[in-house]
Amino acid sequence: MFSRRMVLAGGAALSLTSPLRGSPATTSRLRRFASAHRFSGIVAQARGGRLHDVFMAGLADREKGLPIEPSTSFRIGSITKWLTAIAVLRLAERGRMSLRAPIGRYLPELGKAFAAVPLDNLLANNSGIPDLVGRAAAADPSFRASTAGSAEIVRRFASGMLAFAPGERFDYSFFNWVLVHAAIERVTGRPFEAIIANEVLRPARLTQAGFIDTAHPTAPGVAQAYAANGALKLGLVPPFGGASGNVHATAADLASLAHHVFAGRVLRRRSLVELTRVRVPDENYALGGRMRVLGGRNTAWQTGKVGAYRAHLAHDIAADRTVVILNNGDLEQSVIGKLAEELLIPPEG
Repeated sequence: MFSRRMVLAGGAALSLTSPLRGSPATTSRLRRFASAHRFSGIVAQARGGRLHDVFMAGLADREKGLPIEPSTSFRIGSITKWLTAIAVLRLAERGRMSLRAPIGRYLPELGKAFAAVPLDNLLANNSGIPDLVGRAAAADPSFRASTAGSAEIVRRFASGMLAFAPGERFDYSFFNWVLVHAAIERVTGRPFEAIIANEVLRPARLTQAGFIDTAHPTAPGVAQAYAANGALKLGLVPPFGGASGNVHATAADLASLAHHVFAGRVLRRRSLVELTRVRVPDENYALGGRMRVLGGRNTAWQTGKVGAYRAHLAHDIAADRTVVILNNGDLEQSVIGKLAEELLIPPEG
């Protein structure tokens, strides 16, 4: 049973919930963190994919006064890219796709330069394909309200010159993921969302995760998100951007995801090697996300941002320990990342 009390911190009402099972020291520490940073969201720790310590602060819906609960879902932004990479690896295991295949094998309408780029370079954000879609959105904000699918966007931006040779450097390009989205749909003949559900969400036992309707950036059970001034800041991801960041999930979902992936229940061993092999050392970037060494231990380090949502998934692979931080208050990712490090790395002595 959860106990709940109301406190005032920095002039804003925070609803704080005691952990499911957690040490008084950790609880006290997280309360201080919540007060200092006006934190709204959930901080959860898990072992073996099962939550053992959950701390909540703030409101999921300020207008309705709804508190954040363990079952509250949050949009996870670019952690969706990691799910997309896992789906590609699952398809590759069955011979439907190949990491080293040129993207033109799946999207023959691409111009010569783009078509020759290997698929894994897109997944590692070092493809050299310029972010034509991101530039279009920056020049015309209404572009994000487009109802076009990824295939249409690919046709529109199919040709151009590479900005650099594939693998030469890192470029966090939105267009990479539009291309991957279109390739997955072309290969399978099914909607991208259905593929992610079948290839990732179900095998990893994510029970509440799903996709946000791109025309309505909220859904029942999903927390609203707020800028520092209190205004709603939900973020809009168009249909063609689904592979880049349009999934929502709970803390329990993300803990289950990390556990099942690294326990070998979603991917084969060779695929896990590919998923975790760092392609861009300066960025610690592997496929669809980052890998770091923390406290001498290999750690999956996944972060996401959309609107005022922030998501952080840190997983100590050998110890099967996970820290999940979900925020709906526009908190700086560096602050969230520091807390994740402190919680994941065991104290000395």
